[in-house]
Amino acid sequence: MESISVAEVAAACGGRVVGDGAALLTGVRALESAGPESLSFVSDVKALKRAVASRAGALLARSAGDLPGKTVIEVADPQQALIAALRVFHPARAPRPGIHPTAVVEAGAFVDPSSEIGPYAVVGDLSRIEANAVVGAHAVVGSRCRVGAGSWLHPHVVLYDDVVLGERVEVHSGAVLGADGFGYSTTSKGLVKIPQVGRVSIGDDVEIGANACIDRAALEATSVGAGTKIDNLVQVGHNVTIGRHDVICAQTGIAGSAVLGDGVVLGGQVGVAGHLTVGDGAKVQAQSGIGADVPPGQAVHGSPAFGYRDYQKSWIELRRLPETARLVRRLAEKAGLHKGGDS
Repeated sequence: MESISVAEVAAACGGRVVGDGAALLTGVRALESAGPESLSFVSDVKALKRAVASRAGALLARSAGDLPGKTVIEVADPQQALIAALRVFHPARAPRPGIHPTAVVEAGAFVDPSSEIGPYAVVGDLSRIEANAVVGAHAVVGSRCRVGAGSWLHPHVVLYDDVVLGERVEVHSGAVLGADGFGYSTTSKGLVKIPQVGRVSIGDDVEIGANACIDRAALEATSVGAGTKIDNLVQVGHNVTIGRHDVICAQTGIAGSAVLGDGVVLGGQVGVAGHLTVGDGAKVQAQSGIGADVPPGQAVHGSPAFGYRDYQKSWIELRRLPETARLVRRLAEKAGLHKGGDS
């Protein structure tokens, strides 16, 4: 790996060097595994003792005062600076312009000359692959789609027809966008499929994890707002509206026509029932079941979910339930209202 000086890393992080700015680094490691050519970081006071004992060649920290004898890059926020440092050592993969000989690009599609179409990828009729986009190996882009500038479809991503991605969208392997929504009508002859003829719209700077599924709308659009991050194995139903800068963790399921505001956080394995609204800034703890609207800014937990503080109090009382039951029986016996053993 190419060596980079401490001073160069500091410049990228907007930090100030205390110590040897000419020292060379080859990567970023955890405090315990870092060596003399490694950069590491001190995220909080708890890490100071480990940082003092670390062999790291340089440290990202708020202050060098607690790290005597160490080369330190002083920064206001070590975690944010770490992002910049990682980009120095691991720059984003640049597109390799061109269309692989095994790819299939239909005649009516547009592929910008600066974009990359990988082996065995398919680009459908009337679709657009914009500047510096990457369509990875075996990815399929249906008809009338748009892959925005700087976006990246990893191998085996599938975009059904009429899926529109904004700029700098990253979709990880196995994700499927635009499959039919789960819509059926009950008739005397059984379930009859309701045609799903809408589309999917994804805003700028969205990231969608591996094997996530976002269904097309029945009529209009299933939409994901700019900056939102969707983890692996998330299911987004038809006609769902997801706001800007939301965080949706793994194995969450959002049923049809639900609406999530901006800045919403859904923990892992959350279930959101259909036609509900989760307000701006709401936080839903892992494994919660949302069966009613959640007001803006509220934190909820449980299934069915209710206020997080109330849930914690209820959980404490639930653990005390056997003791509470024995106490109630003893009091009932004293009052002559109950007869029997204390079990």
